[in-house]
Amino acid sequence: MTVSHQSTSTGAAAGWAVAEGPVDVDGLSDLGRMRAITSYDLLEPTLRDRLDAITTRTAERLGQPVSLVTVVLDTAQLVIGNSGLEGWIVAAGGTPVEWAFCARAVMANAPYVVPDAQVDPVQRHNPLVAFDNVRAYAGVPLRGEDGHVLGAHCVINSEPQQFAPEHVAELEQAAAEIATILREYRLEV
Repeated sequence: MTVSHQSTSTGAAAGWAVAEGPVDVDGLSDLGRMRAITSYDLLEPTLRDRLDAITTRTAERLGQPVSLVTVVLDTAQLVIGNSGLEGWIVAAGGTPVEWAFCARAVMANAPYVVPDAQVDPVQRHNPLVAFDNVRAYAGVPLRGEDGHVLGAHCVINSEPQQFAPEHVAELEQAAAEIATILREYRLEV
């Protein structure tokens, strides 16, 4: 398993490493990746229902209150599958990409784990931490059939969490299942 890197006391103590610096929005604008995202019918209600079922299962298996399937664009993160998320993010359908924890999993093409966002040097000033009480995050890339990273599958908690390799493996297994389901919603071009 590959994990993106950052040296933080939280990440080091938990045995995880996480990415540093601001989200590279230019890297998210890759034309091939954007074309790959547009090749799926992400608004299809049956797709959304199926993804909601997977997020519910992931949340239950990992004992976390929130699980998501996201698609990360160059300006926004779209929530296309959800279990446990409420409030403005659901109403808006996502977040600005600069706030998206999932953008780091996409950019690194690797798991991204934050045991305690309030003390994490990258995330502690994130509005989702300050105003929406996101404290812990674990997410893995969601890859399309062409290999492009479309988004992420993640879990979120309002309390600090120590995520084990088995948790990341569960997320990766579910992300592979999600990728298989997405193939069924590929648009004819």
